[in-house]
Amino acid sequence: MRSRGLAPALLGAMLALAGAPSGWAQQNPPVDLPIIASADALRDFLTQNVCLDAAGAVLAGISPVDGDMRCVGQRDLLPGEALPYHKHDHPSPGDRDSSPRGYQRSDSFPVETAGLGIVIEHSFDFGSGDGRRFGVFDDGRGDGGDIAIVSSDAADIGATEDGGAGFQLFVGMPCVGDIAAAALRHSWIIAIFDPAHPSPLQGSTVARLLDLKRGRQQACPARFDTAYTSWRLQPVRYRAAPGQGTAFTLPTLISEHYAGSDPAEAMAVERFYLTRELGGTRWESWVGSAGFGSFTKAKVADAAAAFAASGRCSPADPPAGGSPLVMIDCREWTRIEAPDDAAGDRPGFLIDAIRTRPDAPSFFAAPH
Repeated sequence: MRSRGLAPALLGAMLALAGAPSGWAQQNPPVDLPIIASADALRDFLTQNVCLDAAGAVLAGISPVDGDMRCVGQRDLLPGEALPYHKHDHPSPGDRDSSPRGYQRSDSFPVETAGLGIVIEHSFDFGSGDGRRFGVFDDGRGDGGDIAIVSSDAADIGATEDGGAGFQLFVGMPCVGDIAAAALRHSWIIAIFDPAHPSPLQGSTVARLLDLKRGRQQACPARFDTAYTSWRLQPVRYRAAPGQGTAFTLPTLISEHYAGSDPAEAMAVERFYLTRELGGTRWESWVGSAGFGSFTKAKVADAAAAFAASGRCSPADPPAGGSPLVMIDCREWTRIEAPDDAAGDRPGFLIDAIRTRPDAPSFFAAPH
């Protein structure tokens, strides 16, 4: 779905096809996290927090994972509120001089819309190479993001944009006639729950969805793909940037999206890590080691080896399933950077760009 720097050809093959906890996280064994599934709980895991001082004021340049003693409280970022810090990924050791702030910034912030209410945007903002700049939507050069929708019984990714497949809508069943806001719900599922029967935030389902690229986003499709999806809570240990303190462990909502309805046969998986403190915190892409489509076993092995050698992410155990899988891409947005404006940066990015386009879906418009 989202390349975040993945080779477009390999991403295309993954789209055409359209758990187990990581070993490095097991330094802290699984514990019972008494978090009951609800819309509020999911929104909390999707949205990054701000730090508050003793008077309740937002602290600029400080995040909840910094260990700064001035951060005596925290809460979710509010719609329209300035971003007091940014989350960046980690550069490879050989790129620390040329890309000292990493390659990509990803903020997790709420946005008010006319047709979907408050959604949570997870931005993909590249600021390294090809003249790309942090804080500017470099259209057509990889910038984009995910748009998450929280409803009364689920959290879903309803739209995405990346350098591999451009702007896409994800629609789920039922979807009949013209595409309206409701069609984006129960599509790319992060987690679902039954509000009438409170239960822990974990489970699995088989989603029925289809990704619609630009030019095909007016009418509901006649058929849908399937995607086995599982989600669970797990304490995960994340690394900090050099000079930004030590590694830290956060309760994490891990959501895994498999290509196809049977995890034993899936040849592609995307894994999302969401935390209450940072929102979107890590993402991984896994593919079948035996190869698929035009990508031979040797090509997949080369891609996996090249990524492992980059040092961008810590190793992780593969998702559960029958087919051997290897990780070929990952982002870990735990490098904290100060905003460009000392008072905080305006949280505008992907949805701002969508709203300027003549074919923009009306449900993403700003509230009247």
